[in-house]
Amino acid sequence: MEKLIAKDRFKQLADMWYLREPAFFAVYCINALTENPYMNCAIRCGQGRIEYNADYIKLLTDNQLEELMKTEMIRVFLKHPYSRRPINCPNEKMIAASDMTLYGHYKFEEYRFVNPADFGLESGKFYEWYLMKINDENLKDSGGDSNDGDGNNDKSDSNSGFNTDVPGNMSDRAALWEEDDERCDKINGLIEQINSSKSWGSISGNLTEKIIASSKAKIDYRKTLSGFRASILSSKRHLTRMRPNRRFEFQQMGSKYDLETRLLIAVDTSLSVTHTELANFFGVMRRMFRYGVSKIDVIQFDCQLQTPQPINIKDAKQMKCSEVKGRGGTDFQVAFDYLQNHNVYDGMIIFTDGYAPQPKIDFFTRTKFVWVLTDEKSYDENKEWMRKIGRVCYINVK
Repeated sequence: MEKLIAKDRFKQLADMWYLREPAFFAVYCINALTENPYMNCAIRCGQGRIEYNADYIKLLTDNQLEELMKTEMIRVFLKHPYSRRPINCPNEKMIAASDMTLYGHYKFEEYRFVNPADFGLESGKFYEWYLMKINDENLKDSGGDSNDGDGNNDKSDSNSGFNTDVPGNMSDRAALWEEDDERCDKINGLIEQINSSKSWGSISGNLTEKIIASSKAKIDYRKTLSGFRASILSSKRHLTRMRPNRRFEFQQMGSKYDLETRLLIAVDTSLSVTHTELANFFGVMRRMFRYGVSKIDVIQFDCQLQTPQPINIKDAKQMKCSEVKGRGGTDFQVAFDYLQNHNVYDGMIIFTDGYAPQPKIDFFTRTKFVWVLTDEKSYDENKEWMRKIGRVCYINVK
C-alpha cells in the first residue's frame, strides 16, 4: 500500500478525531492547515494556522504524529500561542515553559518534552511561573541560522540546550506566537461550547479544569493601567505665533500644548514583596508610562517612608537587591501621608502585596489612584476595599 502523503495523513487523523476526540477535532477545525517547507520543525500553531513540514511528517509514525498534534491543540486550548507573551522573550523559553505546563497534566508517550525536573522545578505550576524560573543560561547558542520559518534555514535540529527529542528547532516551533485578543475570545467561546456538551473525549479531568480556568475572564493589568494613564494625562495650553490657529489660520495665534502630568509611584518594599516582583513591576511601569508623562517620582515604604526624597523610575529599576530599603512590615498610611504633604501629583500607583490595614484619606486631593498587586490571590482578598480608593489590578510573576 502506498504511503499516504502528509495532507492525507492529517485528514485521516481528523476523521478519527471526529469520531473519538470531539474536543481535539473542534479546535483543529478553527485552524487552517498549511504546508510550510521552509520551517525547521514538524508542526507548529499560531496566527490561526497549523503549519507542517512534509519532510518531517513523512518520518513520523501515526502515533508520533497524533501526539505532536494533540500537544499543539492543547497549547491552543490554553492560548499559549495567543496571549501572555513577555516582551523580548526567546521562543525557546516560551516553548519550554509551555512544555512544562503541559507536563503535569498530559502523559507523553512518544517523545520527551521539556520536563520541570530538568531545572529542579515542581510540576503543576502555570505558564508564567515557568517562564520566570527558566534561566537565560539554559538558552545556549545553537550555532545554526535559526529563522522564523519564512525563509531559508540550515535544517538544524538544535534544541538550545534543552533536554528534548521533539523533532525540529525549538525557536521555529514558537515562531508564530503573538498576542491576539480576538482569537483568544474565539477559543474561549469554543471551550464554553465543548464544556456545555461535556465533549472532552480523552482529555483528563485535571487538564479539562485547567483549560476551563484559562477561559475565564482575567484582570488585564495592561487595560487597567492604560485606562488610568488616559485619565491622568493633562496639558498646559500656550498661545504661539509659530502655529496657525485652526479656525482663523495666522490671523490669530495658534495653540501649543505642553504635557505636565506628574505621577507618583509608591512601592511596598516590605519583606513579603520579592526583588523579582519589584524588577518586573518597574519594567512594566517604564513601558506603560514612557511617553506623555513629564515626571515620574518613586518612593519606597514599608512601615515607614524609606525615601524622604523621591527617586526617578530609571534609577529605581536599576537598583540592586541590596539597595532596596525597608524590608519590614507594611503601612499604607505613610505613602498617603507623603501625598498629603506633596499634593501636586495627577496620579499615584501603589505596588504592594496588599497585606496591610486600609489607609485613611482625610484630605482633599485631585490625585487618581491605582493599586497594583503582586498576584491574583492578594487581588481577590483586597479588591473590595481598594476599589473604594481607585482602580485595582495585579501582575502575576510568581
